[in-house]
Amino acid sequence: MQSAQNEPAAAEAHLVAALRDGDRQAFRKLVDQFQHPVYNLAFKILWNREDAEDVLQETFFKIIKSVADFRGDSSLATWVYKIATNNALMKLRERSKKQGKLSEIQDIDVQDIAPTHLTPEASDPFDELLKTESTEILQKAIEQLPEHYRGAFVLKDVEQLPTEEVAYILGIGTEALYSRLKRARMFLRDAVLAAYREKKEVPHAVS
Repeated sequence: MQSAQNEPAAAEAHLVAALRDGDRQAFRKLVDQFQHPVYNLAFKILWNREDAEDVLQETFFKIIKSVADFRGDSSLATWVYKIATNNALMKLRERSKKQGKLSEIQDIDVQDIAPTHLTPEASDPFDELLKTESTEILQKAIEQLPEHYRGAFVLKDVEQLPTEEVAYILGIGTEALYSRLKRARMFLRDAVLAAYREKKEVPHAVS
């Protein structure tokens, strides 16, 4: 059993070693394994196919350039996600500057926040929206979400990665991550409900 459990780690170490040696076959294996997850992650952050393709190329270029610095502090997949996320958020930041959108939601201290799904447990119009026709409206809401919070939301609530992994990818502590998630969910909830009220003319007050 112990040997079977160590097989993935051994295979990963072998792949990393081959990448450091400039093995083209190892690089092809890396691309085959991660090109779709990296592209999908970038697209969910950027909502733009051309930008996501740029991030995909930049991510693999960065991996090859810095693979010698990989020390195994995380899994290879987590390290790749970290590079992809940083590239996507940098692309988003550059795009926002060009568009003149530099505003951020101000950070606030949030106590006793536990990770939850965006959808609340209690049924309300927001709940129903997410179950039915939410895709377009939610996408537009995410596009309005400042990059400081978008990465946390996509990694945790969309990709559903473990809390510790998301914190590592973003380079923050778990408390800071919970604070960002809380602010992101509040922002998205307000944006989605506003769009839903405008479209469906539901009552304004939602607890």
